[in-house]
Amino acid sequence: MRYLGMDVHAKETVWCLLEAQGEVVREGHTPTTAAALAALMQELSQEGEVLAGQEVGTLTYLVHDAVTAAGTTLLSFNAQHLRMIAASRKKTDRRDAYWIAKALQSGMYPHPVYVPTGEIRELRALLSQRRVLHADYNRWRHRARTYLRAGGYPVAAGVAALRAALAPGNAGTCGAPPSLTEALALCQRQEAALRAELAQVDAVVRARTQTVDAIQRLMTVPGVGPLTATMIYAWVGDVRRFPHAKQLAAYAGLVPTVRQSGTTVQLGHITKQGAPALRTTLVQAAHVLLSRCRGAEALPLQAIGLRIRGTRGRRKIAVVAVARHLLRIAYYLLRDGTTYDAQRLGTTMPHPAS
Repeated sequence: MRYLGMDVHAKETVWCLLEAQGEVVREGHTPTTAAALAALMQELSQEGEVLAGQEVGTLTYLVHDAVTAAGTTLLSFNAQHLRMIAASRKKTDRRDAYWIAKALQSGMYPHPVYVPTGEIRELRALLSQRRVLHADYNRWRHRARTYLRAGGYPVAAGVAALRAALAPGNAGTCGAPPSLTEALALCQRQEAALRAELAQVDAVVRARTQTVDAIQRLMTVPGVGPLTATMIYAWVGDVRRFPHAKQLAAYAGLVPTVRQSGTTVQLGHITKQGAPALRTTLVQAAHVLLSRCRGAEALPLQAIGLRIRGTRGRRKIAVVAVARHLLRIAYYLLRDGTTYDAQRLGTTMPHPAS
């Protein structure tokens, strides 16, 4: 077995090949194209089996597909977790490639990053596109509110009130200076266009997921709608890569940080490591569950949040705890092929007065 470290950049990839004992056999650089990478793998694999490694970046999928298609196993790592590179005082592309290869050769490398393929990759791309569109949509809404407030035309909270204020010929903004009118017209056009784009992306996501059994089972959980279920399904991917639910929660960054020395153990804030999109979605679902769900099936989950909020006096802690519990339930639904059953969560509690 020989070990190949690859430092990937937009134009070219710098690589370093080590033998089993850790000595440098060859090193060089090649264009970062599928054809060039495949040719490199075929050339290097002629003299024996090769295990390759790379840091995760924008070109991860391109490199992964090209290398694995050539029959070479490729491991992808989070750059922050490769401490040998992060702590190196002499950091060059050649040294980065060498340390990636050295981590493979010594076995002292972090847990590889899951690289999805097929349906999961397509769903992640669609959801990422939707997240960007939604961020731009909110940005133009906030900009419109800023213009109105600065011009002396404050608007009530809510999307409907803002759209009414932006509508052409709105009586509330009659007499506004031309500069404000033109700025509001721009915001209205951008908001409408982005809203249409979001609707189109949502339609594509629904069309691709309405027959996915796992997503339909996830939607049986209170507070989990079609978008949340799709997000969980896409970012979890193959649930069998997680041996237990706690490791999935760690992947979502929903477990507390731990500082242990001797017999002293301190638990802090959640780690926020792993998949930020999944974590954000679960926290939003937990908010919906605690504040809007009124069905009997939601009572056991709401009881968890009420108990934690009552003993600690912090709503945010309760929301995060419920989000972690939602992910735990999702893990078992995906692993066992079952649906949500409120009776398995224990006793229920009445709805909060609010």
